[in-house]
Amino acid sequence: MRRFSVLLACIALLLVVLPASGQKKGGSGKGKAAAKATAPAIGSREVKDAIHKLRSPNPEEVLTSVQLLAASGSKDAVGPLTDLLRTGPRNDITNSILQALGSLGQRASMPILIEYLDHRRSDARVAALFALENFDEQKIIAAIENRLRDSDAEVRNTAALLLGKRGSAGSVPILFQAFDRGVRDAVVAIGQIGSAEDAARLTQYLGKVDVTMLLPGFEQFLARTAFPEKAKLAILEQLFELAGPDVRRFAVAYKATFPPGTEEDENPLYKTVCRMIRQIAEE
Repeated sequence: MRRFSVLLACIALLLVVLPASGQKKGGSGKGKAAAKATAPAIGSREVKDAIHKLRSPNPEEVLTSVQLLAASGSKDAVGPLTDLLRTGPRNDITNSILQALGSLGQRASMPILIEYLDHRRSDARVAALFALENFDEQKIIAAIENRLRDSDAEVRNTAALLLGKRGSAGSVPILFQAFDRGVRDAVVAIGQIGSAEDAARLTQYLGKVDVTMLLPGFEQFLARTAFPEKAKLAILEQLFELAGPDVRRFAVAYKATFPPGTEEDENPLYKTVCRMIRQIAEE
């Protein structure tokens, strides 16, 4: 009888606890929804306050406000940030505003970002380049291509790398021109967006320029999963003919990218790179 009484007490307790648990779970979901509904949105008090503080006489407060607006996603911030930029603030604030306009990604920012590609400071030109990375318009590609002729090496190489990320095959001819003029990172971009014919063109530089300048481009070609295997084999064969310790180290690094357990007889690329490692003399 006592056991039966204990059992009844346990059942009663469960009947009380389970509905409470279910109610708590439902309440938790409503709480999340409520929290989401009250999250800062465009035109929120925080954004308005940050926009107001852009006029602060304290540079650190201005910088903090710029960074907050960059993270806010508010299109309302574009106009005030652009206005502040045109007043010529100190260098770190200028660069931070350029970064913020790029993060916001509003088309209204494009004209001033393109304008800053001609800024007297090279670091501001670099900041403007990175800001333009988020825009897809063809005139942006043309503006980045123009920076391949910049007087500053960092600007030129930044422009080259951005063109590689943008994936515009139409930029490859001008990237080859830039490489011929000494823009070393142009070869990386060529490897990222070039065709099999472009890879063959790059192999023609072997023996004419330092191979270490070319290897980053070949690395990019070989890393692309959709790039034709036949073209990859052609790259490896051309490097095999050149040989040398730099090529051997390149082959060792490339071999490490294959999955463990890869068999030479099952993968022509793996077979070729293994042969390169065995037959090219070490230093």
